Amino acid sequence: MHVDLYRRFTEARPATESVGRIMPYDWTGMPKRIAGAWMAYSSMLDDFAREVANAINAFTINVRRLHAWGAVLKTLDQDERAEAIHEFVHSIATLCLLTPYAVRSRLIFATAHLCHQVNLYRETGWPESSLPLDDEIWMDSADRQGAPWGRRYNRMKTRIEAIGGQRLRNATADFRNAFTHRFSPRVETGITNFATRHFDPATGRASYGFGGTEPLGVDDLTVLLDAELEYCYAAFTAFQALVAEQVTFVTAKNTEMLDALSAAARPAADKRAT
Repeated sequence: MHVDLYRRFTEARPATESVGRIMPYDWTGMPKRIAGAWMAYSSMLDDFAREVANAINAFTINVRRLHAWGAVLKTLDQDERAEAIHEFVHSIATLCLLTPYAVRSRLIFATAHLCHQVNLYRETGWPESSLPLDDEIWMDSADRQGAPWGRRYNRMKTRIEAIGGQRLRNATADFRNAFTHRFSPRVETGITNFATRHFDPATGRASYGFGGTEPLGVDDLTVLLDAELEYCYAAFTAFQALVAEQVTFVTAKNTEMLDALSAAARPAADKRAT
């Protein structure tokens, strides 16, 4: 049965190619020859730009897969449908629902680091200590590092904050948080959280609800995830714009640094020649 189900999926897959788009690579425009001061920035930018694109592109491909499985599920009988959900659909849907927060976090991390590296040379007295350790970098860290970049950073922050926002959390019973810390809803079949506890600190009283959380339907999920893709694309575009402004500064400063090194090397070269 697995082979037949997967065959139906591959037949449905080409129709989903119109969903979303693929983020570009090799777009940063850094100078080919750089001074030592920019080694960290250049390496981070190359790594971060590629990995953020990889994350968003993998998200796009998985949403396309979920669209294809959604089409296949409509053609299956009860047993086939249960098999497809168990073997294929649930894992893809779970990954899709976890990815927006991952993309958001990677953009925050990349932005904080890249802004910090340029701020060290662009802003007088910018302290190295202003950026915390990697596992302590959150939005407030990016805010501090991005502050000197004004509207360019603020525009990006707005785009980042839209990813995995309230609409997705409400529509999926906060799937990402529940999956990580509690018990998340199932996909297409199965009820969870039959009993839930509610506590009112003001009165000190608890109440209990019964009934469970209904599963998330694939058709509803693809609508939500299509919107999340657009938020990711918008944030990536804003990321590119911020990087472009940084690279303009880095390129000019890099030229100054290389010229200064060349000038310092000339007297020694002239002395050896005589």
